Amino acid sequence: MKKLQNEMDPKSMMGLVEAFPAQMHEAYELGESFCAKLAGGKLSRIVLCGMGGSAIGGDMVRSYLGSRLAAPLHVVRSYEVPGYLLEDALCIISSYSGNTGETLSAYESIKGKAASVVAITSGGKLGEICLRDGIPICRIPGGMPPRAAIAYSFFPTVHILWKLGLAEVSEEEFSRAREHLGRDCAEFSPVNPDNRAAEIARALHGYFPFIYSGGMLCEAVARRWCTQINENGKSLAHYASFTELNHNEIVGWETPEDLLGKIVIVSLEDREDHELSKRQRDIFLGIIEPLAAGLFRIETKGEDRLTRILSTMVLGDFVSIYLAYFNGLDPTPVEKIDYLKQRLQQ
Repeated sequence: MKKLQNEMDPKSMMGLVEAFPAQMHEAYELGESFCAKLAGGKLSRIVLCGMGGSAIGGDMVRSYLGSRLAAPLHVVRSYEVPGYLLEDALCIISSYSGNTGETLSAYESIKGKAASVVAITSGGKLGEICLRDGIPICRIPGGMPPRAAIAYSFFPTVHILWKLGLAEVSEEEFSRAREHLGRDCAEFSPVNPDNRAAEIARALHGYFPFIYSGGMLCEAVARRWCTQINENGKSLAHYASFTELNHNEIVGWETPEDLLGKIVIVSLEDREDHELSKRQRDIFLGIIEPLAAGLFRIETKGEDRLTRILSTMVLGDFVSIYLAYFNGLDPTPVEKIDYLKQRLQQ
């Protein structure tokens, strides 16, 4: 496996994923330091504006905190924020590069309308504009592909919500999660060629991954698995959640038969999933498994929600990079995204 890494990964996307526990620590401290400067106020909702690797951090925070959130959290992936979301709202403008067109436009659409605005960015145009407008900026390290910087969108967002009284968070939970993730990253490393992440990637190679979740803790993780397989593995993938998919997608498992036989199902399962959702999932998988090429049922691991959500996410990150290796591709470049951006600038 190390040979494949040396051949296929010159910019070390694998190294960035293996460094996640260290990134967690740095991101946690950055968030803590930044939030020392913030003041609270009347806030009834949270709006996080972002795209791609910056937006998924907001999805992960919403899934992680769940009922611990004191206000609804909306993730807006668009050029503008609907006006009905802005009354008494905390708006978090998240752009890793600071140059994301949709997010810069969304920022302009909320100026003077939201109760409070903060930014999370490594700089770019967003950094310049927020500095000009007096918007507090949580500056995060640059130089990485945005999808590899999720710790830096996730933990500062958690700290902001904690500081402003919008969420309950435990420092002990963070310490346990970091320790667990350290073990996971060592286990899934290429120095262990027969690890679980590589096993799943081998099974997905040449097939179409369908990532399913219970719709609670793992909903954002399923989306993350899908987008990481897209960007790192250069492969199509699909995600959906129970029980919604049993009201529509289940019927689609009829035709075309040749496609069904190229699908491998990955079911992300958490002990806090609703009992009726679990029952629906089990019945669905019993119906569908004979039609698919394979099934992996992945139970989240860890004592608490933070460990379970991050460890399941990191497993998917490793899977996506191994899949790139098996596809004979460098996981880092995203040439079609770069070309699209060039066309938009013309």
